[in-house]
Amino acid sequence: MGRGTYAAVGIIGFAIKHNVDRIVAALVFHRSYGIFNYWIPPIEALRISSIASEDAVFLVTMLVLSLPFIWVGLGMTLRRLRSADLPLWLIFLFFVPMLNVVFFLVLSVIAESGTHGKDDAIRARAGSPIPDSVLGSAAIAVALAGGVGALLAYVGVETLGVYGWGVFVALPFCMGLGSVMIYSYRRPRLLGRCLLVSLTTVTLAAAVLFAVAVEGLICILMAIPVALPLALLGGLAGFFIQRRRAISAEAPPVMLLVLMLPLSLMGFEKWNPPEAGVITVTTTIRIEAPASAVWANLISFPDLPESNQWLFQLGVSHPIRATIHGSGVGAVRVCVFSTGTFVERIDGWEENRRLAFSVVSGADAMQEFSPYKIHPRHLDGYLVPKRAEFTLISNPDGSTNLEGKSWYRNSMWPATYWRLWSDQILHDIHNSVFEHIKALSEQKG
Repeated sequence: MGRGTYAAVGIIGFAIKHNVDRIVAALVFHRSYGIFNYWIPPIEALRISSIASEDAVFLVTMLVLSLPFIWVGLGMTLRRLRSADLPLWLIFLFFVPMLNVVFFLVLSVIAESGTHGKDDAIRARAGSPIPDSVLGSAAIAVALAGGVGALLAYVGVETLGVYGWGVFVALPFCMGLGSVMIYSYRRPRLLGRCLLVSLTTVTLAAAVLFAVAVEGLICILMAIPVALPLALLGGLAGFFIQRRRAISAEAPPVMLLVLMLPLSLMGFEKWNPPEAGVITVTTTIRIEAPASAVWANLISFPDLPESNQWLFQLGVSHPIRATIHGSGVGAVRVCVFSTGTFVERIDGWEENRRLAFSVVSGADAMQEFSPYKIHPRHLDGYLVPKRAEFTLISNPDGSTNLEGKSWYRNSMWPATYWRLWSDQILHDIHNSVFEHIKALSEQKG
């Protein structure tokens, strides 16, 4: 199957499917169904027996509607892989959210294996600006792909202000792919060297962002676990392309893909941002003291001891002390954090039983670890605490179970990955306060 036919049928098929899904969701289920729904991991479907019946029917309906498109897509993709002389096991990428888009675009631009016939002399002349040596070509590849990647990241986070799929998924994949395409332009390279070049490229881009004060160390460290595997995947795709010894024919369309895919996705996210849902984090602790003692230390508490949490030490915001002004519903609780002050309005007050509040104003989520004084865009409204609730449950033996719930929004994507960090940070905040309250309450008891 040719790349033109594959691309045309794929685009038309997706347009038909999306409109069918959108119409059925709106007319039958009275729900909106946007393009980002295709890239949300189907967590709910994995536990379909425990969700609401209406949601279960909706999920099953969407699945049934997808079956004919999946059948056609799988058949076409297998034929395309064969015609491009690529391993058939790559078909699994068809089912990976977001990466299946990159996979489709790659298959839409690489030529069929039968069109390759470029010999080394033609490739050498065409690639004359790129050194033939292993180290020389690797250095050029890392410098070019890493520099362009850092520039695209700057455009995404500083100019467009998007921290999402374009920056954290498409960009590292495309940097890995682009670096290998440059590295192997003169001649095919070994797999291990291709993967090393792709990793080095992303590392260089991260170092550049840190050095020029675009991002701090904390955000870069958090992004590395998702960026490096994607760079390796991009490097692997580049290796399979260059293995067929016609890299000079493939380079122009693939390099265009490397540049345009991240920018296009960043632009789409800028003007069609996905809506971040409210996330709940729950933490509990058992305190060997009566609820009255715990309550007194919950509504206000003196300075916490210095934390040994590594994220806190690197600059993530953490609590220091809390004071309360007034009592009952409508009172104001002021919680001082390392990055500023949170002002909290009391919405629920059941003495010795329950304390609930909403956040009126807050502070930065972190102070970036950097040799410069920087304020990255992700500190402005991407992690937003909404409210919290603390429940005290008295036990028969005189102890108290303290449960804390916090609700927040995280507008960084992919949400499933960034939630791992934000949930853990909130758990650490809860635990640091709870351990302090536990020590104070048990001491008084």
